[in-house]
Formats: sequence, structure tokens, C-alpha cells
Amino acid sequence: MSIISSIPVLLGDRGAELRADSGGLLLRRPREEVRVPLAALARVHANGRAVTVELTAPAGTESTLYRIEGVSRASGTVFAEAVNGSLPERPAGEDPVDGSTLVTVTPRDVAGAGREEDDGDAEPLQPAELVLRCTMVAVGLGLVVLAAGIVVAGDHVSRALAVLLLGGTGLAIGRLTARTVALLWNEWYLPRHGITVEAQPVLVHGEVAYGYTTTDGRLRPVPGNVRSVRGETYDVAYHPKHHSRVVACQSLGAVFKWLPVPVVLTAVTVLVGWGTAALALPAFR
Repeated sequence: MSIISSIPVLLGDRGAELRADSGGLLLRRPREEVRVPLAALARVHANGRAVTVELTAPAGTESTLYRIEGVSRASGTVFAEAVNGSLPERPAGEDPVDGSTLVTVTPRDVAGAGREEDDGDAEPLQPAELVLRCTMVAVGLGLVVLAAGIVVAGDHVSRALAVLLLGGTGLAIGRLTARTVALLWNEWYLPRHGITVEAQPVLVHGEVAYGYTTTDGRLRPVPGNVRSVRGETYDVAYHPKHHSRVVACQSLGAVFKWLPVPVVLTAVTVLVGWGTAALALPAFR
């Protein structure tokens, strides 16, 4: 029996939404969409402002639950009664199927999700990143002070502008160097000390992307900067505490071949810094 179109749509906390259609239930969250077909649905429970979707499960196993909170009490009650009354009758004595195997989870657009939910899933600022940011700010302020000193010393403003431009370029290259080192570190560290899973093709807005399931049962999209082979599965490794930090598993040789990049960037940063100092010092003689 199909679900009637008059069943209300439930709007919950943090942009969550639960609706019914002829195929079953659709639970939308900021980062994913969960499609529950009627064959996988055991019952819907309304408890105050929370609605729980219970999936079918074989005897002796625990049912999978999906929960949406912050909905209207009246709408939640009507929703549960209408869906439960529309469920197909199952033969008596028949062992139910595992409903979780029939559920389809599709990740949603990462950029849109970042605007819809809070930063509770964001990775906390690491000490190394904090030190790097403070250093960048300190060096940037030092450049401004140096340029001001050049003007006060009576030299041309053009020299001060050149120092700012050259020093700012060095700062940008230094930041790029740090990011490259962090990326190579993650590509070496995570496959050996993180959690390795298989990334599989999923459908996102009609296009094939890749997703991986973490230990909390959440399907996360693989970031665009992680390599993939279209149409094939491959292994990714993510951080045990920060699940959004993920890399594709590669051999040591594939990682080490990129080592010359940060070495060259470091050399360029040093040369630019030396050039900035050489340009500024004559103004103070």
C-alpha cells in the first residue's frame, strides 16, 4: 500500500527533515539523505517532539533506528499514525529482513552542509596550526613595521612598497610550504595509524562521487582533493578522532616522490626572505 500524500513533512533541529512518499520515507540531514523503503520499515514512534524510525530486523537482532528531534508534537503524532497505518501487512511467522541492508544513504553537497549546520563536526585547531598562524601574523606585522621604518628613515616609499610586496610573497610561499608538509605527513601517517576503509561510488546530485563510512555509522563524502578512480572502489584512511581528515591510501614510494616539493618551496621561501632583508637594510645605513 502506498503512503498517502497528505502526511505532514517533519522539520527538525539543525535542518533535519523527514517526509513520506509512495516509496517510503526520506530523511534529509545537512550532510546526507537517508532513503528508507517501505519493505525496511517496521514502525514509526512519536514521543513528544522526537520521532524515531524503526527498521525491520531478524529475530534476536537489534533494530536500526533513525531519529529526528525538534519536530512539532502534533505533526509528529499524525505522521507516525499515518505511516504506521500505511505499512504493508507481513505474513505471520515470517522472519523480517534486515532493514538496514535496504536503506540507501547519499551524501549531500559538502559546501552546502557547512552553511546549514554548526561547527560541532569541525576539527579543533591543532597546536602546530596555532603556532603557524601566530608566526604568520607576527611576520606580517614585522613587515609592516619594517616598511614604516624605511619611510621614517627618509628613503623612498617605493622601497617600502617593494619590501611589503616581496615579503608578502614570501609569507604566501611559506604558508604553502607548511600546507604541503602537512598533506604529506597525513598521507604517510593516516594509512599506518588511522582507520582504513573502502571508498565507494555514490550518487550526489546526479553525479558519481565517492564516500566512506566512519565508525559512527556516518557516510561522509571524500573531499575533492583526494584522488579517485572513477567507477572503481579504493581504500582511504581517516583519523580516529577527526573523521573528516582523510587521505587515499598510497605506497611509500608514491608519497616520497613528492618530498622534493616542500624542499624546493622551503628554499624559495628562504631566498625570498633573504631578498626582502637585502632590499630593506640599505635604507637604515
